[in-house]
Amino acid sequence: MAGYVIYSLDWHKFCAMIEYPTPSQLAIFSDSVAEELENMEGEFDDDDPILDWPTAADSLSSVVADRLARADWYSDLSEQGRQLWESAFYVACMRSEDLNLDFRVDSDGVYWDVINHIVRQLGDRPEKPGNSAMSLFGTVPYRCSAPPRKDKRSYWTSMHSMHPPDEVHRMLTELRKVAPVIETVKDEGVREQFCDELLPAIERVAKDGRLLFVQVDT
Repeated sequence: MAGYVIYSLDWHKFCAMIEYPTPSQLAIFSDSVAEELENMEGEFDDDDPILDWPTAADSLSSVVADRLARADWYSDLSEQGRQLWESAFYVACMRSEDLNLDFRVDSDGVYWDVINHIVRQLGDRPEKPGNSAMSLFGTVPYRCSAPPRKDKRSYWTSMHSMHPPDEVHRMLTELRKVAPVIETVKDEGVREQFCDELLPAIERVAKDGRLLFVQVDT
């Protein structure tokens, strides 16, 4: 069953990379962007600003550095451009040990229906960013002021989310609040996933003050 894989990164190292990326880190991200540009060739409208970006990795460093420095990485991009940047960024973070972010696997799988149960209990709609921190789980990429919504008309559906330590602590508070209800649902799989996977993973990430990194697994 599709769901989410839970990772975490060292928060301080991540912030340092975003604010002061090293030449090596910029090169890694540039390689990732170049790969996504090649994969998405022909998918951009003729007037898409992405087409003005260089395609060679060694020429993309200034583009990557400029975007990393922005408070919002997505709002000025087309939906195709948002998909490209999101894929390039999260794939680089997930695959490259050379970024030196202390990447860690905290849970290798939590099903969608577990998160859906939790979000409903918190008064939000599943898979839609709402007022609760848990409604952002798996739906909001880092530095995205207008989160993507799962809509058949939309080209871009986010495939990951990132959550700083303060948001992770909000999530933990919400999970503990709904725990008595989730632990009594009839579906044994939901109960086990909540108690054995999701809650312990969020507790570890919160305790260690790390950046929560959620990959949507389809």
